[in-house]
Amino acid sequence: METSQSVFAKLAANYTSVYVYLGIMTPFWAIWLKYKGLSPSEIGIIIAIPYLLKLIVSPLISQTSDKRQEYRRPLILCVTSSVVFTALYYFAEGFWQLLIVTMLVNLTLPAVMPLMETIAVAQSGKHRLSYGQIRSFGSVSFIVAAIVVGWIIKTSEVSIVLIFVLLSLVLLLISALLLPRGNKTTTTIGPATNSSPIKNLLANKDFVWFLIVVGLLQASHGVYYSMGSIYWQEGGIGEDVIGMLWAVGVIAEVSFFVFCGSFIQKYPLSLIFAIIGFFGTLRWVVLSVSMSLPIIFVAQILHALTFGASHLVAIQYLGSRITKETAGTAQSLYSSLPLGLIMGLSTYVGGIIYEYEAGGSYLAMAVMCFTAFIMAIFRFYRKK
Repeated sequence: METSQSVFAKLAANYTSVYVYLGIMTPFWAIWLKYKGLSPSEIGIIIAIPYLLKLIVSPLISQTSDKRQEYRRPLILCVTSSVVFTALYYFAEGFWQLLIVTMLVNLTLPAVMPLMETIAVAQSGKHRLSYGQIRSFGSVSFIVAAIVVGWIIKTSEVSIVLIFVLLSLVLLLISALLLPRGNKTTTTIGPATNSSPIKNLLANKDFVWFLIVVGLLQASHGVYYSMGSIYWQEGGIGEDVIGMLWAVGVIAEVSFFVFCGSFIQKYPLSLIFAIIGFFGTLRWVVLSVSMSLPIIFVAQILHALTFGASHLVAIQYLGSRITKETAGTAQSLYSSLPLGLIMGLSTYVGGIIYEYEAGGSYLAMAVMCFTAFIMAIFRFYRKK
């Protein structure tokens, strides 16, 4: 019999391991690809591939998991496949080989996060655990990974990034093997049907609006995730400081998860999204024009809103307004559309703009946040 404490520990360990992986990949994978000789536009394509494959991989795997009412074993299989194919990067040279390996890795990797989130939301509800507190373990591990690996790269070789990536995936596999089985949550919207979960969800206008707005907010990070470290590196900032810049953003995110999770439940979804869109616009405009470290560090604090708040609002929405029959599929659509298709397009287009005007690529991200702001404000006043 699982206790609340043991379930909390297992979920926290799972989030810790996946965010160690992300804490290495997100700041430093583009630098590793640059080290391998790729151009900014080629880096944009490589980094966009996981987001685009989410559009196919996540819904298919998650919908199958929903129908089988099983999430843990698919998660283990997905991580195992990712470990095996990631090892092939050791033998890949040039854009096309790196592209092929990236596609192989992401035949299953995009499904990992929605499967994890489905298990975490279900177990949190079952054992009355705080999702924000569990998720904060992941954010802390991201910070530690970004700082430590940044310092190591500064004093060693960029090639070592791949070793850390592979080791972090092995750690993720171990933590997945220890997870409790993911039971579905009991939620409130919509009748159960035997038709396609994807079709039912996409017929819900409120859910589609949610996907578009959260997609614009999340995808506005496309240039930041793909070219942010290179942008700062080319501006004369060292890898150790770059790791600290990423860490500051995640510290702000953790603080939001821990202290503000209950606060955002008190206000309408559209109002929260409007606030995020406003400050997201401000963040990307500032980063487009400034290489001043004090200003950049302050701008990084806004990551608490642009990512932290938008993700936490999304998880709360998915946990409270979606039927138990479509819980995993809803998570996968959130992962595959906002965090997949829209993020992938943003990353690809941002890489192209970056080649011509580095700062201008951030202004394109600001436009996305401003569009989300307008959509959210319009909906807020319309429903008043």
